[in-house]
Amino acid sequence: MGWELYASQYAAAIIAFYCVYFFGLKARAYRSGARLQALSRVEYLSRGIFLGIALLHFFPEAYTNLAPSLGAKTLYILISLSLASFLFMLICEKGITHLIYVREKKSHHWFAYWILIVLSLHALIEGLALGLSPNYEHFLTLAFAILLHKGSEGFALATVLGRYDFKASSQKHLLILLALASPMGIILASNLGFILQQHHFEVFEGYFNGLAAGTFLYIAICHASTGCDHAGHASAYKRWMYYGLGVGLILLVSLVEQF
Repeated sequence: MGWELYASQYAAAIIAFYCVYFFGLKARAYRSGARLQALSRVEYLSRGIFLGIALLHFFPEAYTNLAPSLGAKTLYILISLSLASFLFMLICEKGITHLIYVREKKSHHWFAYWILIVLSLHALIEGLALGLSPNYEHFLTLAFAILLHKGSEGFALATVLGRYDFKASSQKHLLILLALASPMGIILASNLGFILQQHHFEVFEGYFNGLAAGTFLYIAICHASTGCDHAGHASAYKRWMYYGLGVGLILLVSLVEQF
């Protein structure tokens, strides 16, 4: 891995931290209709990009990395890994979140902490994927999608914390914890890849890409992090337009990389 890619990953870690923290602090100002519409469009654009990355980058790259060692079983193993990570995120975010919310009607603090855990898990996996970027072109594509998503994560957590009357100091501390998740993933994976790149790193990266594909598919299909995902903030037509634009951007990048 070149030093330019290594330095860019650290720069992305810093930007990711400030995106989460900045948008979290500015959450109250973004509760106006026009700003929520803009944030909702960015959310759908980033979700389309995540879908494109899962289908056009993670799956093909995972197959390429694993096929030499797994042979005919590669496709079945990749589908199993992706389905497992998809279901894991679905159970965490939809199942456990619902149970905690229902049981904690009088005290929502545990619900807010669980939202922090779920968003941090998303952010950590995104950071790991970015830190494991095999080349600069892949890094730029993935960084664009992930950094677009960071503001929505900060906004989502700050909205939940504000709804349940957390003190301003507590909100800042919890925002910092979320803001650190992606940088931790980026730095960990970047250094791991740098150390292990001569020791069958392709196989490790192949398995991780299979898991990441399922997670990115979940974010693209099921996860709405802004808390403003309803018709009052953006029409269905516009949401699908931005979603398609996100997928189209990744498709365009993939075609350009072929030439």
